[in-house]
This record gives sequence, structure tokens and C-alpha cells, in this order.
Amino acid sequence: MNEFDAARFDALGPWITGFEFGGAQYGGQYRADTDSRVLRFISKFRERLAASNRGRDQPLRILECGCLEGGHTSVLAQAFPDAEITAVDVRETSLEKAKFILSASGIAKVQLIKENLDEPSPALSQQYDAIFCVGLLYHLRDPAAFLARAAQATGFLWLSTIICAEPEATIVEREYRGRFLGETIEHPLAGVNWQSFLPTIGSLSDMLWSGGFSEISLLEKSMTPDGNGPAVLLKAERTSDIGG
Repeated sequence: MNEFDAARFDALGPWITGFEFGGAQYGGQYRADTDSRVLRFISKFRERLAASNRGRDQPLRILECGCLEGGHTSVLAQAFPDAEITAVDVRETSLEKAKFILSASGIAKVQLIKENLDEPSPALSQQYDAIFCVGLLYHLRDPAAFLARAAQATGFLWLSTIICAEPEATIVEREYRGRFLGETIEHPLAGVNWQSFLPTIGSLSDMLWSGGFSEISLLEKSMTPDGNGPAVLLKAERTSDIGG
């Protein structure tokens, strides 16, 4: 681990994510290193790798969609130190924070990229062993298009997102039911569009199936504390990629 520069950390603030360096706590209240969505991904992905026939000489590739301040990124990089991790975010300020955190943690094998994942993405034109997408999808105006691109890039998608409750579905876009969510684009946790589309759980499943995922497992459903809607955690796989 490199020497931690507390003054630089403060200058980059305010922070949403909390970190520990040298036994001291810095930053916000959210801790990525204790988030069950991150820890469950690490466990499930390790199980998948153990059951697969991929050669040990093949570099392990993970894409993180929406890295924010690098909290998830650093946990993933420490869990899979030999992996090639690409972390994407649309905000330069978030990427600058993530770069600082990774450097302070002594993590060098992460590529940070600025991209708007609501549009065709160079990052998603490549192939990955896993795509980790926690907290991004509900900020997208066209989540179906993103999921179709993700299905072409991986056989294993880990997805945590807010969805539209069935009684609140007032919009139909193409064949997908849901509602719009207004965004405060100045906020670091918001998307860069004034409006995003939240599908119902049924329409989210249809998006995944239409995109090319053939096995979808709903792992968890909960209500968000701010009342924006129910949140789900799921994994989506292509059958041809399971166990091989």
C-alpha cells in the first residue's frame, strides 16, 4: 500500500464512500467492503470459475459498470489480484477519486475509463468473464440497449438495480413496462440524463432474455430507504457459458 495522503483525500471530497487507511476512517458512511452485493459476487464468481474449464493461462477479465469513487473497484481488485479489471464511469470527478483510492491501496492493474454507458460503448465491445453492474442500470434512459450490449460482452452479469413496482407502471416503451425516474444530474449519484426508465421485474427479465441471457436468477429483493422503488439483485448467464 502506498502512503495515504489525507490532505489530498480531503481535497477531493466530499465523499460518499467510506474507507479505512492505517486504522483510521475517512470519507462517507457507505462501506463497499461490507456490502453484501459485492461480497456475494466475489463468492458466486469464484464458484463459477472453479466449475469452469477456462485455462489458467487465460487472463481473467472483469468489467465494472459505474465505478463511482472506486470503493467496489478496490474490493474487486483485492479479491481477484490477477484479474484485468476495467472500471467505467461517466464522471471525471468520480474517476479522479477512484484513481486516488486505487493508488493509495497499492492497486495498479485497473484501467479506468470515462464512458457514457447509455450509448454504444467501446468497453462493451470487448469480452469479459464477468460484468459487475451495481447501482448503474436505473440511471439509464435505455436499459434494454445496455443489457443487449452487455450480453454480447459476457456470459455472466451481476446486476443490482432499482425497478418499477407493478402498480406504478404507467409507461410502455417498445414492449417494456415501467415508469420514468427524474434525475438531479448535478448530484454525483445521479445519471447524466434528466430522466431514466425503470422497468418492472417482468420487463427487466424480458430485456435480459431478449439481449441473450438465458438463465436469470433473482437473488434478493428489498425496498430502497428513499422510496424510489424496490431494488433487486440478480445474476444473468448464458447457458452455453455455464460451467464452461
